[in-house]
Amino acid sequence: MVLNIHLDSESLVNILRSVERLEKFWHDLVLTLPWAIDMNGAVVIYCPEMPVPLFNNATNINVNEDAAEFLVNRVINYFSSRGFPFACFRISPLTRPRSFTSLLEHYGFERKPEHEQSVMVFQGKSLEDKLNPAVTVKEISEDEIDLFNRLLITSFEMPIEWKEVFDKIILEWMRKGAKHYLAYVEGKPVGTTTLFSLMKTGGIFNVGTLKEYRRRGIGTTLTVHALIDSSTKETTFTHYKQKREETQSAFTKRPASKLTTLFRFLSRNFKAKIELQKLSSLRRILVCKGM
Repeated sequence: MVLNIHLDSESLVNILRSVERLEKFWHDLVLTLPWAIDMNGAVVIYCPEMPVPLFNNATNINVNEDAAEFLVNRVINYFSSRGFPFACFRISPLTRPRSFTSLLEHYGFERKPEHEQSVMVFQGKSLEDKLNPAVTVKEISEDEIDLFNRLLITSFEMPIEWKEVFDKIILEWMRKGAKHYLAYVEGKPVGTTTLFSLMKTGGIFNVGTLKEYRRRGIGTTLTVHALIDSSTKETTFTHYKQKREETQSAFTKRPASKLTTLFRFLSRNFKAKIELQKLSSLRRILVCKGM
């Protein structure tokens, strides 16, 4: 399907401001991870225990054109010196210089369509009616982190060896103010999600559901529960959401019951069940190169 969208200059400016805010949130969020470093022009995530591009890449690229080639070589050397099998860059509409993607292609990097991201703006409606009354959502304590992570690993069908890394992340985020939730159906824990806010901007991550309980509105209920929970604060929030299919999105709270929503996701076949009207689209990509 081809979608033709016409935006006035004010709408485009507002979208770009939202993207800038999301990029700032992503920068601050990534730096909360114990394996992230600020490389003066890029933030590098390196987690060899989880050897996939999502957890091993250079992001928030922002350098002068005459410094771009030096940055590329520095990132390549960073990963190769650690014996890692690939180097990866996350490219967004705010990547600078604008010629950075062409430079990466010159160095032999390839786009990875399976990790392509889109940014879309939506106009949403009231959320309370999206809650499934058969699903109970509860915030966990530190004592329940083991249960949360076992369910998370199972829902996302990740290797059990990754649980040790998530044990550290979930505890660290909780102690920095994150809220982690479990969804229950008839008393059985069947789904997970995380709400983490930084400086008036927040993210919804880890939205996962056990395979046999999918397509019952559990993921939607978890997402909406976190949104309603955050909206009780007297401030404006932007929300990311990371779905089982590596989906990420963002929600911006507005007055009354309306939500303007900015989605950013690595999508396979997930479609949000929350009723939203698409306004525009931007794209992000991961560009990788094997060593």
